[in-house]
Amino acid sequence: MFQRIAGRTGLEQRVVKEVANQFLVEIETAVVENRSLQIRSFGTFILKRRQAKMGRNPFTNEPVPVPTHLTVVFKPAPRLKKRVNQSPSA
Repeated sequence: MFQRIAGRTGLEQRVVKEVANQFLVEIETAVVENRSLQIRSFGTFILKRRQAKMGRNPFTNEPVPVPTHLTVVFKPAPRLKKRVNQSPSA
């Protein structure tokens, strides 16, 4: 991926890699600080609280309590959904 971007932009691969890594750090920071992060035409990253529930151990079929926890949710933008659904593998 970094090679393709470097080839398309004329930037060095190490510069592309550093920019991409910093971009991911910013996403992580926003999510950890409980801020949603919207990237237009791509989607939104949101931190969501999941309620406690009873789950099942798939090997023993025994009930297992799953505590309340936070999880990261990605909601794709309409444009991304449309492109994915139009792709040949859809």
